Amino acid sequence: MKILVNKNAGVCWGVERAMEMADETIAQKQHEGQNPVASLGPLVHNPEVINDFNQRGVQVIQTLEDVESGTVIFRSHGVDLDLYKKAEARGLDVVDATCPFVKRSQNYGRRFSRMGYTVIVVGDENHPEMKSVRSFIEGKYIITMDPKDVEKIPADHKVGVIAQTTIPSSVFKSVIDACEQRFSEVRTHDTICDATKIRQREAAVLARQVDCMIIIGGKNSSNTKKLLHICLEIQPRSYQIEHEREIDFSWFKNVNQLGVTAGASTPIPVIERVCRFIADRTSHRGALNQSLSKAG
Repeated sequence: MKILVNKNAGVCWGVERAMEMADETIAQKQHEGQNPVASLGPLVHNPEVINDFNQRGVQVIQTLEDVESGTVIFRSHGVDLDLYKKAEARGLDVVDATCPFVKRSQNYGRRFSRMGYTVIVVGDENHPEMKSVRSFIEGKYIITMDPKDVEKIPADHKVGVIAQTTIPSSVFKSVIDACEQRFSEVRTHDTICDATKIRQREAAVLARQVDCMIIIGGKNSSNTKKLLHICLEIQPRSYQIEHEREIDFSWFKNVNQLGVTAGASTPIPVIERVCRFIADRTSHRGALNQSLSKAG
């Protein structure tokens, strides 16, 4: 069985940046002998990464009231706007690891609302990123992934459309199309991050080439779920895992080519470990270097 791995699978620049900022903060605070470091919500949506940071002293908190002092990291998904002021009022040292692509969505949402547009944010309203972005919008807005929801906005409104950074481009386009049919003035900014577009495109290409797909990523990772959805539409034998322990080797029956991709919070060493685990337990035991190739 040949194992093909998407060229750009795994941790994206925004997540890598957040982890590097956390690493630097831990080292600095340990050197200074200062108070421990906390992360407001999971730093990234990957249980192994969170566990590693926890072992190094980073406490995951749900509200700022959970800490009395020290340093708090605002995660890559972004936080509500009012939390910056609350952290300052409590005397907390803030490390803002919000992904620049998320900040772009925040800024466009605020700009559209100040220009008098009703803002349509294409995304999952329950996702942490969306909860952050909506706090920057100063006027009317809706968050949806259903084109039919634009009918809830009066037809005489002018609308500005932005997107959650990890949604499929096809979903964003479907909402824009619905807006252009209903409103006379529609402004859009494609705020889907480049890494998401590349990963989704590569996953679709690979899914057409293989007999089975493995998608590695946290169960609560939005972008990983979307990769799974994209792959399932093309290759029904597609499975999402967090850890190699979850693999059922019956998935690989009559599989000649196995495709592997991973969400934007999955470190490269985790992808390599999963591939090696599979190679070591299939008929080509120990032949990973020969069977593992990059698929773009």
